Amino acid sequence: MDDKEKILDENQIPIDDINADNGELEEKDGVKYETNDNWEFEAEAPTLNNEMLSEADALIQNDAPAESEDNLSEEAELNEEEQTPKKRKKLSKKVVVSILSALLAVVAAVFAVLYFTVPNGKEGKLMNYASVAATVDGQKVSLGMYNLYFTSVVSQYEQYANYGYYNIDTSADYATQYTTDEDGNEISWLDLFKKEALEQIKTYNAYYAAAKKEGLTLTESQQKVIDEQIENMKTTASEEGKSLNDYIAGVFGEYCTEDTVRLYMEQFYMSANYRGKFAINNSPSDDEINQYFNDNKSDYYQIKFSYLACEYDSSTDEAKAASDKKINDYMSQITDRQSIIDLVPTAYAQYIEQDIASKKQTNPDLSDDDARNQALENYINNVDGTINVAESPFSDEITKWLFDENQPTGTMKYHVNEETGYAYIILKTEQPTCDEDQTYTVRHILIMPETERENPEKDENGNVIYNDEEWAACKIKADEVYKQYTDGEQTEYSFALLAEAQSGDTASTSAGSGTSFGGLYEGTKAGEMVPEFENWSLDSSRKYGDSDIVKSQYGYHIMFYIAQRPSYQTKVISDIRDGKLEEMIESAQVKTRDSVIKKAENKFFEARKKAAETTTQAVQTQTAQ
Repeated sequence: MDDKEKILDENQIPIDDINADNGELEEKDGVKYETNDNWEFEAEAPTLNNEMLSEADALIQNDAPAESEDNLSEEAELNEEEQTPKKRKKLSKKVVVSILSALLAVVAAVFAVLYFTVPNGKEGKLMNYASVAATVDGQKVSLGMYNLYFTSVVSQYEQYANYGYYNIDTSADYATQYTTDEDGNEISWLDLFKKEALEQIKTYNAYYAAAKKEGLTLTESQQKVIDEQIENMKTTASEEGKSLNDYIAGVFGEYCTEDTVRLYMEQFYMSANYRGKFAINNSPSDDEINQYFNDNKSDYYQIKFSYLACEYDSSTDEAKAASDKKINDYMSQITDRQSIIDLVPTAYAQYIEQDIASKKQTNPDLSDDDARNQALENYINNVDGTINVAESPFSDEITKWLFDENQPTGTMKYHVNEETGYAYIILKTEQPTCDEDQTYTVRHILIMPETERENPEKDENGNVIYNDEEWAACKIKADEVYKQYTDGEQTEYSFALLAEAQSGDTASTSAGSGTSFGGLYEGTKAGEMVPEFENWSLDSSRKYGDSDIVKSQYGYHIMFYIAQRPSYQTKVISDIRDGKLEEMIESAQVKTRDSVIKKAENKFFEARKKAAETTTQAVQTQTAQ
């Protein structure tokens, strides 16, 4: 048997190796334990019968305490019917105890089978062994939680596949369809889905454990969002005539329950809280920034280029040859950026016509010429691109060529993405440079005005026009929130926590995407924010920790200043921070129970197939009717 690590449940019951399915016995402290989680009893469970009761009666009498010789001689003179009621009662109690013991043994055996073979859909300490799909540094991950992550990953890829981003046949077996992973290795889509699900599980469990260790908790706004999401699910479940847990299991997979969804969202938000605090406490020094940049210069160069995209069919050798010929024809006509623009009406003819039809449908009064000019302008404005090495969508060969300063401008290559079915003709128009554009990083708490008027006046964009009284009330609240900050510790972290609790700008807090925290706007360039916000942030006299209240059309912004830096330096800071977090994630140890996960995946696709068949039958019935 492989020398693998074992899990112990909360009661210190020796449990089999979570990766083992070979049916061998594992020896620990002189006792052998079953390691196969898929076993069945070969014998029937014991049941009570007359013979067993007789044997139990005999055992009771043999185990009874010794009595005096006088008592024995007196009892010998009595037949069974003449025994005292007290004696019969005494024997009766012991028989009952024996029966109960036998019953408890049967119940224990049944529950032992359930504990080891049937998941219970619980989370935390109530989760049984059969529910464990994996562990992250010893933290148990339930089968329901694995199903939730796996289902989410599959659904996301399928959604993008429907838009043409991935070449996936959603009606076929994903185990027989292949792609390449981030290292360029061939991998089935099923294995890729599993790999990404486990990677996400690993990441959020590692962050969650670190957050708990530091004593972090959910904010009131985060808990409110979780409760609202559960209530929305309850409403949907009720509308479909289902219980909440049945609805959740139908969406995310078997053994996924309300407790699972709550824990998932708690881990999600606690991860944001941990990363937010980590970013504040681990801001690199200028020396660290410069050293990291010098060691990784090529990662921070960007390059601008022009390109032309065209469909590429690689389904057969003939189709591929035709696609290559079309690309070579275009390349023979390209000499500079303007020549690419001249080819736009031809290369994008089909898409331009679709845009024209769409614009005419949306605006029937639009003339044909205006619709065509607008569509052309849209595609002409998209002939330029800017990338850096780390985010290059092209092959290593193309990327290396683009960023090679010895390669002159005006040269061309083309990149084929067979998954999306497109080829990109790339014209090098500049040499790589660092992005020196000035950026600023600040935090803010947005206090927005409110109205109780039934039909308030609105502007041309549909925004409420607030009156003086409503703006005055908004200012009072902003002053109160600002006073909470100035009366407190006046640290960046205390400001961030206040933003999480009070800010109406959810895009900059964890209440939005979950990737932001504490009202942070990092690496913001001029022109991206409203003038009042931006003018305060770009003031050259600003220093770290400055704070104030600024009014804009959206409300009152309570500001906290952090820094101004060139864009590439902001990226360096982010990479240093992310690198440290990545080290923590990579150090986490993940162990999986492959047999449990395999069964879960099989059930997932069986359910999908059944749902598809049901849909097809419904469509056929409607068509027949």
